[in-house]
Amino acid sequence: MALQSKERYDPNKVERLAEHLRLYQEKGQPIDFEIIVDGFKVVRRTNDPNMFSMYENFVDADTRSMEILLYTGTSNNNDKRIFFFGDVPKEGLSGVEVNNLVKEEVQQKLREKEYDDLKVENEKLQGEIKDLEKEVEQLEKDKAEMEASQSPLKGFLGEIGSSFVESFIRRNPNIVKSIPGGEALAGLIEKDNKRKDKEEQSQSTEETEVSFQPKGNNGASLSEEEQAAITFVNQLNTQFTKDEFDNVLLILQILADDKGKIELILNQK
Repeated sequence: MALQSKERYDPNKVERLAEHLRLYQEKGQPIDFEIIVDGFKVVRRTNDPNMFSMYENFVDADTRSMEILLYTGTSNNNDKRIFFFGDVPKEGLSGVEVNNLVKEEVQQKLREKEYDDLKVENEKLQGEIKDLEKEVEQLEKDKAEMEASQSPLKGFLGEIGSSFVESFIRRNPNIVKSIPGGEALAGLIEKDNKRKDKEEQSQSTEETEVSFQPKGNNGASLSEEEQAAITFVNQLNTQFTKDEFDNVLLILQILADDKGKIELILNQK
């Protein structure tokens, strides 16, 4: 339906519509039309202007309205003219139309709220992602610091054993010198201890790699210092059985905790 007009019945206006149909009929461009009186099709779709006046046979004192439909070509699109035999009803919305409008408005509000909720949720997730990225960065930093602080002896003596040995030899490099193969390691320890003292005095916050840090598990070659540490431990290990070596580690830890016992042991020759 293209156009629709509503107005009070006027015979002159109706006649002008009939004249309009006749003119187009004469020009070889007939227009299909249809006339409905109070919902009853008194003139079914046709392009014969002579049938237009048939509607008059169905109009009486009780007639409420008459509809004239002018079709566009052979399609069902049409312009509708509605004539009322009385006051023209005021424009208004039916109950169904009102309900549809209310539903449409509610749906629109729901869509807007859903969008706002998604926007807030997205911002929240973005914040959580940034926090997680910071945590991952801190964990990687902590991991690097932990790996840097590990002793190169760990792979050979285990967690506790390497701690015992390194603690002892760091505090007592002179004793290490007297053990076969310990000279190179003792020199290395003294050098590393001086470096640590210098760092503590300067209160530097820069993290440095300790001398005993292994290269990792990627198969890279060991440094001269790391090889010296490994050689020392291997030579020390050959001097004892497994149980004896475990006891040596315990003794080293005791000496590291109480240096006063070092002189006691040395005097017991």
